[in-house]
Amino acid sequence: MANLTIPSKAFALVAFALVAVLVAAACGGVAVINVGSTTTTNEQGDSTEQNTETGGSSVAAGSSGDFVRVDEMKAARQLHAAVKLDDGRAFVIGGRGPGANLNNTVYESAEIYDPAADEWTLTGDMKEQRHDLCGTLLSDGRVLAAGGRGKLNFAVLTAEIWDSATGTWSSTGNMVTERDYTACVTLDDGRVLIVAGESEGYSLLDSAEVWDPATGEWTETPAMSVTRARHTATLLDDGRVLVTGGGKIDPPYRKVTEIYDPVANTWTVVAEMSSSRASHAAVKLTDGTVLVVGGKGKKLTTEIYDPTADTWTKVGVTEIPHSDAEAIVLTDGTVLLTGGVGHRIAAEIYDPATGEWSRINDMNDTRYRHEMILLDDGKVLVIGGNGIEGLLAETELFTPPGRRERR
Repeated sequence: MANLTIPSKAFALVAFALVAVLVAAACGGVAVINVGSTTTTNEQGDSTEQNTETGGSSVAAGSSGDFVRVDEMKAARQLHAAVKLDDGRAFVIGGRGPGANLNNTVYESAEIYDPAADEWTLTGDMKEQRHDLCGTLLSDGRVLAAGGRGKLNFAVLTAEIWDSATGTWSSTGNMVTERDYTACVTLDDGRVLIVAGESEGYSLLDSAEVWDPATGEWTETPAMSVTRARHTATLLDDGRVLVTGGGKIDPPYRKVTEIYDPVANTWTVVAEMSSSRASHAAVKLTDGTVLVVGGKGKKLTTEIYDPTADTWTKVGVTEIPHSDAEAIVLTDGTVLLTGGVGHRIAAEIYDPATGEWSRINDMNDTRYRHEMILLDDGKVLVIGGNGIEGLLAETELFTPPGRRERR
């Protein structure tokens, strides 16, 4: 009879499994053993392996907040934009539907989620199909949609405005340069800044523009120091805008950080991040600092920018990589991070008091290139994206564990 050789690592795993079963049986419980591949990290906080997750949280249900499915959107979409309207409803714009390359569906549709009724309703269509667009709430309650990538995979030059009173879109001035994979913010004075992105020829841009609601026209700002796409733009407490990272689909990505001053109309290069990033997430914390997490290259690292000191500080790493994920600040000052490339179903919460991330209950669906909205009751609506079985119309609602005071 042939000899059977069992590798020592496999033997150790089998032995561990047998012990776990025996212990669980003695305690009257059930052993749940997750034998999967291990994710290791290098000094830069990049994971060396990326798994596909399909479920199975290690957190007891209800202990860290729960995700529950709610009404589905009328269309499955990714790379859409989402804003919370002044009346508390969630508004979703455009995005990419089924299909590949030039045969993919690009939406001109928009829809509204009413949390009181748990219902999605279509509103007026945009004049232009667009995904990877700028979508932002204006100070008067209207919504601006600008740029993005259109049906034939060309960057879009146009911009338009949705009126909540009529549910219809109207054109406003065209941008100076067509752009997608961009970032935009509504400034404190009501104007809108749109930053960099890819042009129609897929080249990265170093330009930025400001839209004035009084005239409906766009005006170029001075150029940034580097080109960017797949970057972030975050409005600071003092009205300036922090722009981080960016790059093409493949590395190298950017470490360079810049701040735009809308009063002086100037860009200033500030302290660099410790890691180069693209397709990462950035949120402003309640103390005015900015947390940046994840990104391409299977990043696990997190760092925080202090605009007063002009410094970056490394904090805790995430349990798994998150690229093309979404982050949002909860009402208690913690940060919820969901999904990511690799069909991530996981969610994690960052606590500024400890500087650490904690894995919480999984979402119901794997997703990336999705959106999240913080609703008026403190719950979070998770919207669409790309799932393991295709694009998602599914949405789910996250209820944080308890109601803690803002830090």
